[in-house]
Amino acid sequence: MKSVFIACIVCVIASACNNNKLSTNTGNTSSDTTSFYPIAAYFKSQLKHFDSLGARFSIVTTEGTIKDSIVADGASITSIVHSFIESDISDSIQKKNYKESVFRDAGTASFNINYTPFNNDVPVRNIDILMDEQTSLIKRVFIRKQFTSKDTTSTEQLSWKTNEGFTRSISKETTKGYVLNKTIAVRVILP
Repeated sequence: MKSVFIACIVCVIASACNNNKLSTNTGNTSSDTTSFYPIAAYFKSQLKHFDSLGARFSIVTTEGTIKDSIVADGASITSIVHSFIESDISDSIQKKNYKESVFRDAGTASFNINYTPFNNDVPVRNIDILMDEQTSLIKRVFIRKQFTSKDTTSTEQLSWKTNEGFTRSISKETTKGYVLNKTIAVRVILP
């Protein structure tokens, strides 16, 4: 039994040495095998799903104390959805700026996939994807973006609930205070 144990240790050490030699011989070329969740494809598939159902949308816009609501077709939500789609960081150019973490949320029976930047030089500051642990289907996506232009800091909070609707909240703040607080809530109306 003792000889089997020693043989296993020798195999592990030999394997480690071989792996080390292999990695030093390959040079500096390496391929990125990290795969981030393609949220743009998810949002586009949701739009196709709504379109296939002939859905209409209740759009409620709140800016300060003024509230406005309309019922519209799919073409009316294109500009709102664009902000979600452009938040995708799964391409090779964007993903190098982010780290991914995954954990199980027992309270919601979900896996939470989280993306945060290594620094604050990028506009997308956080993405949280809640995925059902039984079906592996997305339940919700939360995105926070922030960028500065001259003396104005703009923050955008995006929230998408699968097959139900989404919300886009925008705030702009200058050194003199808030100049814009606007929320657009879109709910799917099925025929």
